Amino acid sequence: MRAFLHDLWGCGRGPARRAAPPTRLVAGAAFFAACVVSPGATLAGSLCAAAAAVAWLRLCRPPARVVRAFLLLGLAVFLPYFLLLPLLPDAPHASLESWRRALVVPWTVLLRGLGGMLVAAGTVAALGAGDLREALVRLPVPGVVSAILLQIVHQTATLFYETRRIAAAMAVRGASSGGVAAWRVLCALPRVWLPRVVARAERVGAAMELRGYADVPPGPLRTVTAGRADFALLSAAAVVLAAAIALRALEAP
Repeated sequence: MRAFLHDLWGCGRGPARRAAPPTRLVAGAAFFAACVVSPGATLAGSLCAAAAAVAWLRLCRPPARVVRAFLLLGLAVFLPYFLLLPLLPDAPHASLESWRRALVVPWTVLLRGLGGMLVAAGTVAALGAGDLREALVRLPVPGVVSAILLQIVHQTATLFYETRRIAAAMAVRGASSGGVAAWRVLCALPRVWLPRVVARAERVGAAMELRGYADVPPGPLRTVTAGRADFALLSAAAVVLAAAIALRALEAP
């Protein structure tokens, strides 16, 4: 997991890598917004969200294993929402129309969640850690917010690695064997995992304060001029976002 998270940054080999880092970040945010704004209740909105996610993946071109991993993760997270159909206020009955109305809510959640997850994966694959820092510095983002975002990115792999170590230790102590031992280990999880994660976060905060992370101005950046790749990428992102907004406006009563 740790190696996977570290290798994910900047692993894309698509044409989006030709654009400047701020352009890639803004375009990724626009494609993400298009997936979220697109109405899931209509066929056109669903196709728009799916096309936005697929187009951004083609532009970033992350490895197939990355796309497959995020696709399976998204399906595992969002497909269980369909199990809540009997609990909805307008639960489906025998008629086809009632089933269509009931399926709109979980389908919209699946469409927007999975599309946004794939777009985020493509954006991460198109940006390296240094590119992300350069994009945040060049864009009008407050320095404190930029520092916090960079620290979150840098510490995510470490926290995942810590969680994996604790899970392995729990499995050794009988958490995967079932019975009373498993319940004891699971009940002790808040007293074991959470304090270690909090302690790691406190150490990171102390290190940031000691080094004056938010007070030190960023170093000099290389001069970057907008080229045809930047204009093409921003134009594609603007078209996709405008189409999603138009479909959403047409759906509104």
